[in-house]
Amino acid sequence: MMAEKILVLYVDDEPALLDIGKLFLERTGNFSVVTINSASAAFALLKKKHFDAIVSDYQMPGIDGIAFLKSIRAQGDKISFVIFTGRGREEIAIEALNNGADFYLQKGGDPKSQFVELAHMIRTAVKRRRTEDALSESEERFRGITDRISDLILIVDPQGFSTFVSPSIISILGYPPELYFKKLVESISIPAEDAEKLAYAFERLNNGSLAEHLDFRMKKHDGSYAVFDGRALPVLKDGVYAGIQLVARDITDRKRAEVALQQANRKLHLLSGITRHDIKNQLTVLREYIRTLQETIPDPALEGNFTRIINVSERIAAMIQITKTYENIGVNAPVWQDFHSLFDTAIHDTPVGKIQCINEIPSGTEVFADPLIVKVCYNLIDNAVRYGKKITTIRFLVRKRNDDTIIICEDDGVGVPADVKEKIFERGFGTNTGLGLALSREILDISGITLRETGEPGKGARFEMTVPKGVVRFAAPR
Repeated sequence: MMAEKILVLYVDDEPALLDIGKLFLERTGNFSVVTINSASAAFALLKKKHFDAIVSDYQMPGIDGIAFLKSIRAQGDKISFVIFTGRGREEIAIEALNNGADFYLQKGGDPKSQFVELAHMIRTAVKRRRTEDALSESEERFRGITDRISDLILIVDPQGFSTFVSPSIISILGYPPELYFKKLVESISIPAEDAEKLAYAFERLNNGSLAEHLDFRMKKHDGSYAVFDGRALPVLKDGVYAGIQLVARDITDRKRAEVALQQANRKLHLLSGITRHDIKNQLTVLREYIRTLQETIPDPALEGNFTRIINVSERIAAMIQITKTYENIGVNAPVWQDFHSLFDTAIHDTPVGKIQCINEIPSGTEVFADPLIVKVCYNLIDNAVRYGKKITTIRFLVRKRNDDTIIICEDDGVGVPADVKEKIFERGFGTNTGLGLALSREILDISGITLRETGEPGKGARFEMTVPKGVVRFAAPR
């Protein structure tokens, strides 16, 4: 039974039948019944009050039940309507159903059984009407959203035919949606290689995949191509695969901007490379002039100044060389890299002398990061060697902390004083160039990895790289 009251307007010219009908219906179920003795009076009441259903006799003075029904439907009113009249009028039943009646019920027989049946008809008709109204409202809401949304929405049936194309396709491609009601993967607007990708993704969805990421192109009215980035999901009807819904965003402008940015970066890369090369050449010339001057004027009082000038020029050259590394940060897209192998490579390339390096990170511990992350490993080892003093061991390990993965580089050296734990990551801090740890933070930050020093002063340095969920995975060892 329905939870809310069903408001029924019962129209009949027999007062006794109205009384008994109201009594039975309100006892039978959650009905609230208003009775009235003519169709004309019913029209006047309907203008003032809302009803969920009408039960009407056929043969009444003035306007009969069929004429009443036709007038209701002519006004566009979809209210549930049941014709309730005498026996032997099958032609009336047919006419009533043809003109929009939900049900037809003959009078006569046991009143209780009859009104139980009438109550069932009313409930069924009202429930069906409410379902249709809800579906219509949902469709209107969906249509309103799709009419305003800028993304492209496609719904494709199991045979690959598009059954819905959002109006946004007009502004994106310049073609009306109706043009695309055909086999999507064979559409002339999609390049062959992209159509092949779509067909493969659709096949995977048909075979049980929960979602597929897609990038593809579609030809525009002017002959150019729009680039889309989308996500396809299976459409299920009663738990059975019924097609595919694809929501895709036009990223053409973003792609153009990326290409323009890449071109600008290449030009800046070329310019900085040329500038760096020229400065290094000039520094080389400067150092040679200083040495010549030092040999020409062999004055012990000036010897210290000459040495300091040469050291400064060499420091400038080293700092310029560091900019070459900074220049490459973010140039290449992040990739999955095995941290065990990265530390092994860094250990091999760094002069550690007699210091023991122990790599306890399991093979297959992969992190999504800038390709320059190998320099982070190198910088951590180099930093330990330079400043550890009494250091004998460098250890690399991995730990879990809540949802994060912590990759650790620790040593048994003198550690880092508490008052400089953050300063060591500043550019220019330290006795070398002061760029190693600052550079490491910049490289890691690209994929959301943080770096901090957590060791206890006097007991060794401990650098922790906190890798967020989604940026680390544990693949099978190679």
